[in-house]
Amino acid sequence: MGQEHFERVYSRAPWEQRVGYCRALRAGNLVFVTGTAPIDATGSGVHAPGDAFAQARRCLELIEQAIAAFGIGRSRVVRTRMFVTDISRWEEFGRAHAEFFGEHRPATTMVEVKALINPAMLIEIEADAVC
Repeated sequence: MGQEHFERVYSRAPWEQRVGYCRALRAGNLVFVTGTAPIDATGSGVHAPGDAFAQARRCLELIEQAIAAFGIGRSRVVRTRMFVTDISRWEEFGRAHAEFFGEHRPATTMVEVKALINPAMLIEIEADAVC
């Protein structure tokens, strides 16, 4: 397959160095965005505690910021994975996802998980995109 070109984007998240990952990685024409939590603008708190729709929207906005570093937007996202702490709130999470992507619907998965890194977080989203 030859020599692959890798580009990495980092954020201010304290976990990146401690866990050993990057915010997003481009490998050829593929972009992989790490699990994105609803971090507030300060980078140290949780955005909209208790609000499933707002947290999902925040995750998606952060994903869009990450892929913008590679010159692409939300219409290039081909897959998302939503990890939620309460699947009974699927409609709130799903509405944010549907509104965000509009007619550029990616493949997606939503699964319930026991917990996320901060108990105030209701959702974490991963995304894959194509340049």
